[in-house]
Amino acid sequence: MNSKQIIEALLELKPTPRQPASLMSAGAWALNSNGVSLEKALAQPPEQTADILYRAYNEAESDIIWAMSGYNNLLIGAIGGTIKFRTKGTPDVIETFIKKPSDVDSINTDAVKNDERIQTLLKVTYLLAKKVKGENHVALTRWGPFTLAGLLYGAENLMRDIYRNPESVHHILDFTADLYLKYAQLYIDNGVDFFLLAEPSSSGDMISRKHFEVFALPAFKKIFTELRKKNVRTALHICGNIENRLDLLTGIGAELISVDYKVSLKKCRDIFNGKTAFAGNMNPVAIMQRETPEGVAKACGECIAAAGVGPGYLLMPGCDIPPTTPTPNIQAMTKTGRSYKFGGIL
Repeated sequence: MNSKQIIEALLELKPTPRQPASLMSAGAWALNSNGVSLEKALAQPPEQTADILYRAYNEAESDIIWAMSGYNNLLIGAIGGTIKFRTKGTPDVIETFIKKPSDVDSINTDAVKNDERIQTLLKVTYLLAKKVKGENHVALTRWGPFTLAGLLYGAENLMRDIYRNPESVHHILDFTADLYLKYAQLYIDNGVDFFLLAEPSSSGDMISRKHFEVFALPAFKKIFTELRKKNVRTALHICGNIENRLDLLTGIGAELISVDYKVSLKKCRDIFNGKTAFAGNMNPVAIMQRETPEGVAKACGECIAAAGVGPGYLLMPGCDIPPTTPTPNIQAMTKTGRSYKFGGIL
């Protein structure tokens, strides 16, 4: 089985010949490990950037190859928001874009497909997909609707309106879900067949289980329902501690739930077993960036053991890794997975 077939089996909760292992996003790492910033990658010929990504993920032996992932805020720049590039890492949103919820009605979402930076990302994605030749899923990470809403309107404003003006929150989330789907279609047309919604703002560290169920969950379901109609694979990552809402995630349409290091993999197995695949949860900084390769391999073994017996677990960092993460540490993670045959190390 090639990597794509192994991930397909994983998502369908079927046995795999070895432990699947992948990076999550890691676009900033892939460029930085080759001495290229995002600004330089956007300015150079797309062929060069596609080559860098292809080499980086293959060197890492990641079962999933990610297409310019992690640069989530370029979408906000494309619709008129203000972003700032970093020398390393991903761009920041430096001010809120809308002042009141109804402002979303005047945003021209068609501007996304004509944005020069987005066009470059799409060209790189198309070229990368051609290089992959169906051996791996070509995946994309972008902000999910709740996090995107907070970046457009301001997280504090969004949280305040949950109590004061809940209908306005639903209005913004309808907009951000539709924007996500329109943006996703551009990537589907250019070879992406796996989408991961990144949702740090809907964690247990940010909103209650009740508000998560009322506001975030319907927007997730809307997106996953539409994506599955397009025959692409789906995943959800939520940062922070979400143990008190894991049970809510089995019926939303996501085929894979990615969890942070704060979430017990044993608890994931207890809740998701036979229902939904799950991934995680090495600490991206304390383990992936700062440990030795031997320490990473040890932590990976502990994750595999904690995830328990049965199909459906993907060995993966608990979030996007820092751009300066050593390549040998990443290789230690994926090699641990590739050398692990259920029942022990090969």
